[in-house]
Amino acid sequence: MSKNLKRIIQGLLFVLIIIAFIFIGTRDYSKDIKVDNDRFDEEYPNVNKDNVFVYNSASEIYTFLKNGTGLIFMGYPNNKWTGYYASILNDVAKELGISKINYYDFYEDRQNKNATYESIVLKLKDYLTTLDDETQNIYAPTFIIIKNGAIIYFDAETSITTGNIKPDAYWTELKINTKKDELRNVILNYLNN
Repeated sequence: MSKNLKRIIQGLLFVLIIIAFIFIGTRDYSKDIKVDNDRFDEEYPNVNKDNVFVYNSASEIYTFLKNGTGLIFMGYPNNKWTGYYASILNDVAKELGISKINYYDFYEDRQNKNATYESIVLKLKDYLTTLDDETQNIYAPTFIIIKNGAIIYFDAETSITTGNIKPDAYWTELKINTKKDELRNVILNYLNN
């Protein structure tokens, strides 16, 4: 190869690299990243886009349970009960000015018997349902209020239901209003203490 041909090839490669850097540097990557409330809205259609849920990993939830303060909601999208409870909880949170509820989708961690998930179960052992075979798991939906690592409220009311009742039949207007009153009271108590 002649020196001129090498210089032309090097020059073309240099120009291509500059063009690539310009393209990568000016691309708007924010369109590709879903913010938590958009993602939650997609996974739970009965909760609107203006929601307060922030996704957390198992390790973040475990650390939070050890010494954190705040609100934790646990469930997963394939569980219809989770969406109904999330909608009620979101309404109360918005009404009270709560800007963040930590959300943990535990389904895959429970299926895979993830060690951190198992640590969360152990941390919550006094609150979880124990089955006949003496196993414990987190069931959806579960809502927890924690202050300095101490659980001050634990609600898994609809995580295990009896009979063949569907969430839309269970959550009557009366039950929704009763649950909202209950959540409003415990969250206000948490905020004021």
